[in-house]
Amino acid sequence: MQPFARTQLNCQTLISSLQQEFHLSRLIPSLTAALIAGTIEVIYAISFVALIFTGDLAPYISTGIGLSLFTAMVTSLILALGSSSPGVVAGTQDTPAVILGVMAAAITTQFSVSTATSSVPTTILPTIVVALALTSVLTGICCFLLGQFKLGNLIRFIPYPVVGGFLAGTGWLLLLGSLGFMTNLSLSGGQLFQLFQQPPLQWLPGCCFGVLLLILLRRYQHSLLMPGLVIGAVVLFYIVLFVTRTSIPEAQTLGLLLQAFPSNSLWHPLSFSDLVQAEWSLILSQTGQMVAVMLITVISVLLNSTGIELAIGQDMDLNRELRATGIANFASGLGGGIVGFHLLGLSILSHGKLRAKSRMVGILIAIGVAIVLFAGASLIPLFPKSVLGGVTLFLGLDLLLEWVYDAWFKLSKTDYFIVILILTVIGTVGFLQGVGVGLVVSIALFVINYSRVNVTKHILSGATHQSNTVRSLPQARLLREEGDQIHILDLQGFLFFGTANTLLNRIQDRLHHPNLVSPKFVVLNFQSVNGLDSSAILSFVKLKQLLQPHDIKLIFTHLSSTIHSQLQRGGCLQSDDPVCQVFPDLDRGLEWCENQILNQAPFRRGRALPLVLQLNDLFPSSDHASDFMDYLEEWDAEAETMVFQQHQPVDALYLIEVGQVTLYFERQPGQTHRIQTLGAGNLVGELDFFRNAAHQTSAIVDAPSTLYRLSTASFQQLQQEKPDIAAAFQSAVIRVLGDRLTYAYKEIADLLRSY
Repeated sequence: MQPFARTQLNCQTLISSLQQEFHLSRLIPSLTAALIAGTIEVIYAISFVALIFTGDLAPYISTGIGLSLFTAMVTSLILALGSSSPGVVAGTQDTPAVILGVMAAAITTQFSVSTATSSVPTTILPTIVVALALTSVLTGICCFLLGQFKLGNLIRFIPYPVVGGFLAGTGWLLLLGSLGFMTNLSLSGGQLFQLFQQPPLQWLPGCCFGVLLLILLRRYQHSLLMPGLVIGAVVLFYIVLFVTRTSIPEAQTLGLLLQAFPSNSLWHPLSFSDLVQAEWSLILSQTGQMVAVMLITVISVLLNSTGIELAIGQDMDLNRELRATGIANFASGLGGGIVGFHLLGLSILSHGKLRAKSRMVGILIAIGVAIVLFAGASLIPLFPKSVLGGVTLFLGLDLLLEWVYDAWFKLSKTDYFIVILILTVIGTVGFLQGVGVGLVVSIALFVINYSRVNVTKHILSGATHQSNTVRSLPQARLLREEGDQIHILDLQGFLFFGTANTLLNRIQDRLHHPNLVSPKFVVLNFQSVNGLDSSAILSFVKLKQLLQPHDIKLIFTHLSSTIHSQLQRGGCLQSDDPVCQVFPDLDRGLEWCENQILNQAPFRRGRALPLVLQLNDLFPSSDHASDFMDYLEEWDAEAETMVFQQHQPVDALYLIEVGQVTLYFERQPGQTHRIQTLGAGNLVGELDFFRNAAHQTSAIVDAPSTLYRLSTASFQQLQQEKPDIAAAFQSAVIRVLGDRLTYAYKEIADLLRSY
């Protein structure tokens, strides 16, 4: 019941919105937009289908025009109702028409070869119609499924130069198609010289009109300029016929007008007899071209929708646009129509220029096209071929100028090379091959460029970048002296054969650097790594083999479960591994490395000194340390004991004689993050104590410890009774904080150098 109720609600909303469109303030802009855009759309429909029904198929152009107008009617109506943006105009398109023209020409050529005769068999028309309808149905299913599974963002993964090359190739094929339409020749790039063997009256006026459209429309942006020029060209054509006393039949004989169409309806629906008569083997041989139409339709729908978004300043639901386009093409295909979708220019004209933000625009266009389709066949042959061919020629020249000339100033030289390469391959080999070559080259260049990206986000040393475990002064001094034994690489991005091999070479250079101490620990932090492939795993295996003879440990930190499993399967990580160690984060990994260095020191880390002896490092004399102890309270704390809690008022600071205390920061209730771990000889809470502010962290005893507490009252007493000792203690605290700040500055400098 819920889907039914939702559908019913959507229908009621749609009906309510349509009722509002009949208000005079909204109906007049809609009628104006529908009149202008509808006229241009009919011209487009006739022009684009001429790219398909050319050469040997020219006698059947009336059928093709009927199919094209049927497509314009269906797509206009369905997308007007189903688009996420009111005012969208849809119809037949140039890019699919170009590929469908190539497909139709290939089928026609195969017919001629198979029949071994120059005459065209009667079954060629059903074969072409079925091929066009099947392409539309499959394209509709593809678009609908992509929208249904919310894959509209696929357009973001197509390289921009590939899209540019595809548009430039479309422009070239439009150029050839327009010339072929005006001369009734099937032209290719190497056959352009045949153009000059034809009467100039057939193609020269159309070329001049196309160039005029290009010059004026690139300079001026008025919405009425295009329809005005088209109407003016038609009027001028008939003035010339009147002045030269050329009749309509004579103009048709000279190839200046389309041949007379049947007096009945242009549209002949796809019938069962068409399916029976069609040569299915020839249709299936064009599967590659059908796939190209499907791919280009999806890309074009998403590109056009994005362009409409930018022009009207409103977001569109790309998945909804795909679903609506899928339904429109499926319905069009069942009626024998060709592929159609959003018309970018006319949608911007309607919505952005004429302010007709209404679904009535598409509905009125569909009604107008239906009138032409079913009752206006007698008027269509009166359109001059030079005007129709000139419009198509203008579209081709505009795309070529944008992507061959303008792109030179906008794109990098590498991207421009890809555009020209795709254009060349499309012009000499084929459309699908050109797009395929462009994708391959783009991917190859991406791999090469990405392999040059610095995979190491930061390169650090254990001397300046240490764990959050705060050591005693002698231990901290030792770690600063011996910290270069820890070589830290903070990795980033996706690791594959190019970046992983670069990383391996960098570590090799570090091992053999003549001026640096040879590391004993190589720490690889994977926190910013997205993933890795099998070749990267092989590089880590080689790294392990490189380090093992030198007794150097390889430390992995912050491994995701996926990467950890990959390294295990690849043989890099093993149980009881003598070389590799794995830790949950960089802090824990560094702590382990530091402990290994301290364990090899002459003194024993486990030996506990009385606090009065540890204080000798803070005070200038032992007498000061002894007197200071009189103001401290001894506290034997068990493990897990809370020393103080975050946001709690400060009433004391603590000195550790034996044991360990960890500071935690609580982000949310139950979520804590370790800040520091403090051992014997360290102060706890001193910064908040002297700031007289609430505790910024919580402190918890990790193991049975002996702490000494200096309360606020005791410190005030110390200042009054022995101000020199209080001042010496404050100086010692300032010195400790200064050392930490100096260490932080060094760490920041290392981070900046590693960029």
